[in-house]
Amino acid sequence: MTNAMPEPVLSQEEVDRFWRDGYLLIRGVLTRQQARHHAGLILDLLPRDLRVPDHWEAYDGRFKPFNTPGNQTFDGPEFIPLFQNERLYRVAAQLLGHPRLLVRDGSVAITMRNDTAHPSELSQDLHIDPAVPEDADEFLLTPEEVEIGGCYYFTDVAPGGGGIHVVPGGHRIVEAEARAVRRGRQLHDKWRNIPDLKSVEVTGQAGDFVLTHHLMPHAASHNRRPDVRVAQFVRYARDDQPWDAGERPGDRPAGHSYNDLQTAAMTPLGRRLLGVDPW
Repeated sequence: MTNAMPEPVLSQEEVDRFWRDGYLLIRGVLTRQQARHHAGLILDLLPRDLRVPDHWEAYDGRFKPFNTPGNQTFDGPEFIPLFQNERLYRVAAQLLGHPRLLVRDGSVAITMRNDTAHPSELSQDLHIDPAVPEDADEFLLTPEEVEIGGCYYFTDVAPGGGGIHVVPGGHRIVEAEARAVRRGRQLHDKWRNIPDLKSVEVTGQAGDFVLTHHLMPHAASHNRRPDVRVAQFVRYARDDQPWDAGERPGDRPAGHSYNDLQTAAMTPLGRRLLGVDPW
């Protein structure tokens, strides 16, 4: 492998649309069979007796499993292919203009039908998940700071089916508000509760990936359909990203701590993305 830029996969219209809207639906990143396989792996995390572990999060029909208390990353050998998907890497490298990327997150979500009467389509407040620490007073707003991430849809997501909600152009709204005041990183309860923005639900098919800018206001939504929604989240950052991105699998005190089964599942690209080998 080299450090040369990979061949682009997005058209110029798609690139322009991402930077304008702050999100993009990437069709068919996985085959339907692959998506079904990973949906099954995640649904199998639910205990058969439905005794939800105390360290999981559960609200409004949405379950967020945790691997262990405080650790939401699922990066066992069966999940490694999702971190090293070559097409998704090429998309992120093209948008970030940088071939040397690191990948993180790996959290998963299960959203079941929820018939509770609720005035909002959303089951959580609009918020952002930037790589910028909450105790920082300002975003740098540099190309090196930007992260590209989002979620795999392992199931079909029809309207009202629990799809992720985003705000078209919301990343530019966040940037403008943050630039306009001192301590812009601290606005809206550290951007955990963003008011007065209109969001839209992103629907898709099993195998699609919802790609977002790290300053994109987003939220989970209620699933009013009988079909469960299953997703996994990954995020790509440049290897010269200025902040401690946290939760990145390769950020281990003594190199990496992957076991032999995990490393056996890694491609040469995956070993670099996951921090096992240097770029």
